[in-house]
Formats: sequence, structure tokens, C-alpha cells
Amino acid sequence: MVRLIVYIEQVFRNLKFRYKGRWFKFYLMLHGCKVGKGLKCMGYPKLRAVPKKNITIGDNVTIGRNVTFEIGHEGKLVMGNNVLLADNILLSTISEIRIGNWAAIAENSSIRGSFHEMKKDEPYRLQGNVSAPIIIGEDTGIAAGCVVLMGVIVPKGVFIGSNSTVLKNTELVPYGIYGGTPLKLIKLRE
Repeated sequence: MVRLIVYIEQVFRNLKFRYKGRWFKFYLMLHGCKVGKGLKCMGYPKLRAVPKKNITIGDNVTIGRNVTFEIGHEGKLVMGNNVLLADNILLSTISEIRIGNWAAIAENSSIRGSFHEMKKDEPYRLQGNVSAPIIIGEDTGIAAGCVVLMGVIVPKGVFIGSNSTVLKNTELVPYGIYGGTPLKLIKLRE
């Protein structure tokens, strides 16, 4: 009897997430964005700018609670199929963030493709922004609490351990498992 109750509860939760996913898909498509089938949203993502044909989401993507998309009008977000975004994630850029198939980003992570210029002549908040694309490859994992900064390319199969910071000059090898700040190779996936 308990199994049946648990099963029924799981079915209804899944239906609720798919329902939210359909509404979010509808909203994005009204703004010219492309969204595949099977989108699930545990909570409605926050959009800091109105999308203008600059978001593409593949099939069977799952978006957790309190996810924020800060994609500037000249920026672009592209997610492949079967991508998982957990809770409390920020995706921010004025250039491009590309996330490959089967990639997963765990809770409390920040993916930042742009930042203020840092000239000393005037306050940094009054200066323009600099930006570089971020590419997160297929079958990759970004663990809880990570920060991925502009210009980073995460190759296929890489896993980044919790609370790590990934900088653009960090060279990563495919299927490597990395951790720490500064980032270090721990071992290769077998």
C-alpha cells in the first residue's frame, strides 16, 4: 500500500513539473525562442531580461527551483538534450553559454560569461562589460557551489568537484575529474 501511495505521489509531482515546463516553453516560444519536448520545471525560472530569440533548449531538459537566466539581448543560451539544472543556479552572459547533451549543473552554482571592465580611472560599475563564451561539453558535471567564469571550455566528460572555481586559462582534459581553487586534476574517469 505504501509503495502505491509513493508511486501516485511521484506521478503527480512529475505531472506538475511537466505542466510548469509547458507554460515556460509557451512563454519562451512567444518570444521566438526554440524549446524541445519534455521540458520539466520544478519552479519557474527568473528571467532578468525579456528573451528575444536568444534561448534554445533541447529535449528532456529539467530546470530546478530558483534558477535565474540573465541573458543580455545580444547574448545567447543554448542547452542540449537531457540537461539538468538543479536549484539556485545563475546563468549570466552578454555573449554565449552553451551546455552540451547530458550535462548537469548542481545547486548553488554560478556560470558567468561577462564581467565589468576594471580600469582605475572611474568606478568599475560605470564601466562597460567584457565577455567571452562559456562552453560546457557533453556528459559533464558541475558540482554544487561551483563558479565557472567567462572564456571557459569544459571538454566532454569532465566533472568539476564542489566549491571549485574554473577560470578561462585553466586547461582541462576530456574525462578529467577536477576539484579545488585553484582547480587541479584529481584523476581521469575510468
